[in-house]
Amino acid sequence: MSRSHRSSALASLLAAGAAVVLAAGLSGCAGTAEASNESPESGAAVERKTLVLQDSTSYTQLPLRFGVEKGFFDDEGLDVEFTQVQDAVTGVATGEITLAFGPTSNYLRAAALGSPIKIVSSAFRSKGPFWLIARDGIDSVEDLAGKTINNVAAGSSMETYLVKILEESGVSRDDVTFVNTGTADQAYGSILAGTVDASIIHQPFPALGEIEGETTTLARGWDFLPSYHTGVLIASDATISDDPELLERALRAYFTTYTYTKEHYDEYLPWLQDQLDTIDPEAVAQAIEAEDEIWDNNPDVDFDAIADTQEIEIAVGNQEEEYDAEKFIDLRFIPQEFVKPFSSPEPKAK
Repeated sequence: MSRSHRSSALASLLAAGAAVVLAAGLSGCAGTAEASNESPESGAAVERKTLVLQDSTSYTQLPLRFGVEKGFFDDEGLDVEFTQVQDAVTGVATGEITLAFGPTSNYLRAAALGSPIKIVSSAFRSKGPFWLIARDGIDSVEDLAGKTINNVAAGSSMETYLVKILEESGVSRDDVTFVNTGTADQAYGSILAGTVDASIIHQPFPALGEIEGETTTLARGWDFLPSYHTGVLIASDATISDDPELLERALRAYFTTYTYTKEHYDEYLPWLQDQLDTIDPEAVAQAIEAEDEIWDNNPDVDFDAIADTQEIEIAVGNQEEEYDAEKFIDLRFIPQEFVKPFSSPEPKAK
């Protein structure tokens, strides 16, 4: 099937799939009933289900806890549990967690190589929220030639962004030294300690570095790869088969949460600053504002963007061939009320 016809073909399947999924959900899905809610639409009793999510203190994942506190998951008859897992793909595949958020390319690759998972939705954003920052005294990407840079992990989508940012600025990966210094806070600390000169990193550390006068932001990821798809949610084949109703409710609560959060920064931001109380509150505020333009809350998956992403992954050497993405993406459960036309940020001016 050609790329130009993938989205329209998928859309035509959704309507037919919705009836099948609804019937499967009502005919008795797996799950333990501890209590029941009344469905606002029908007034019928709704079996309560347990949704297990990966525990995360990332500022981009904290809206989930905010949504739990606001009652959005309870409204869907869901009891939410957070748990630590070493690897999200393994956690989903083995049933330790129900859904996981993470990098599109890594999850697609895992599914194509045999992991019993599927991509079931885009995440609240699908464009690269990655920032290249450098220690004070380095003012441009070109200045990184001969320097040491934290690449997070070999083969990661963050490394892909780093490589493309360097290449488009005339710096080869052979001109720099890549090291992995761990999590975002460790990466930021390594710049302050002088063990690396720069890092590809998540907010709120770029904002914090600017406020503290310790780092300079050299590039934003989505300026360089505006069509690269970075964020999805995955579920196991077992959950898809045995409990589609759980996925429908979970995805609706997820997008209700993130949509409400973005529309109510005045309420969410003070809550978030309390959660991240070791970070300058102004840095947290600036971080949220800086990424607002790519926070689109669209659960649909753009297959053209998936194709572009695979082409880029092949070009940087992370993938040998293009996978048939339609085999590993199942969008029957996405909440249609949140679906909107696809859009991409404007690419960086040459």
